Amino acid sequence: MSTMEVQLLLEKYKHGRISQEELQRLKTLVATNDYEPEIKADILSALYGQVPDSGWQKEDEAVILQHILQSAPVKTTGRIRILQYAAAAALLGAVFFAGNHYLKRSVPVAPIAATTIAPLAPGSNKAMLVLADGKTIPLDSANIGALAKQGNTSIMNTQQGLAYKAEGIPAEVVYNTVVTPRGGQYQLTLSDGSKVWLNAASSIRFPTAFTGKERLVEITGEGYFQIAANAQQPFRVKVKGTPDMEVNVLGTSFNIMAYPDEQTITTTLEDGAVQLVHGSSKSLLKPGFGGTLSAGDKDFVIEKADLEQTLAWKEGKFRFRNTSIQTIMRQMARWYNIEVTYQGDLSDVRLTGIISRRENASSLFKILSTTKRVHFDINDNRILVRPYDPQ
Repeated sequence: MSTMEVQLLLEKYKHGRISQEELQRLKTLVATNDYEPEIKADILSALYGQVPDSGWQKEDEAVILQHILQSAPVKTTGRIRILQYAAAAALLGAVFFAGNHYLKRSVPVAPIAATTIAPLAPGSNKAMLVLADGKTIPLDSANIGALAKQGNTSIMNTQQGLAYKAEGIPAEVVYNTVVTPRGGQYQLTLSDGSKVWLNAASSIRFPTAFTGKERLVEITGEGYFQIAANAQQPFRVKVKGTPDMEVNVLGTSFNIMAYPDEQTITTTLEDGAVQLVHGSSKSLLKPGFGGTLSAGDKDFVIEKADLEQTLAWKEGKFRFRNTSIQTIMRQMARWYNIEVTYQGDLSDVRLTGIISRRENASSLFKILSTTKRVHFDINDNRILVRPYDPQ
């Protein structure tokens, strides 16, 4: 049993999102001491704010934690403060480490300014649908049901996202666009059954029904595609970025990241086969590989991809592996709709870890601060990032 599972179950327990089955699993893990020894100090620090003095036995730890779990009520909704922020940061901070070194002991939480910091809420499922005539329709969980009918195509918003259903051959091809803001994400099903997940600050332009010899869509920002196979009608994604490029598809699952503030356009293939096209340059991707294209370059750089890290956003997580603080903050800026500035030399700050995208940004900043590599000054939604100063 891994330390990570215990940490994730404890995180759910702290925030009142743990199910009865998961709670029983956590009780069993604790009662049987079925976790790695390194997590002992982190559990104790999270629950009590400090690690007890010498003489503390693992059996004592299990008994007390078991008692706490049995005595506290389990709720699945509402805002629950079972543990203080400092305890949460001490526990979750154990997931993070700087460079290539894992934390082998609990790390005390860096001092936080006495002023109250308003939570910076995470993003949610929200977007805007722009119809062919320019009419806009907000998309969120409150606007469920039939939205419009364009030609032979019906447009529905469901709990699973936006869905298009074409009936017969349309008299003319019309295009719609879905736009996600900073702090938003959305899922849609195209008329051919292909599914698209849009990350924050992204857009996709597509026909309400696919006719002709190919299926063509245009994307900006980041999206994950699951394409319905149709050899007679190949799928093509036009990527709007600097530079522009195209992805030719038959039937596959892949991710495209083409944000203006990133240095490259990156296509990562999960399953199937795609061809990357930029001018006269063409490259084939195999599953598990990614292709990047930088501004000014003619050819793609093909290399083994980190699928877990690439697709973490779709699974509701931030996942970093020796990732620069600037890259981390760009992702957070899009998801939390925050403005980021920097002060001092942060060129050597690289972090590794995994955090839920459902956490408030202020909680994540506290967790990142436990590495003692970086400090955050928060003023509303403006974040100043600077090197950690022990003084």
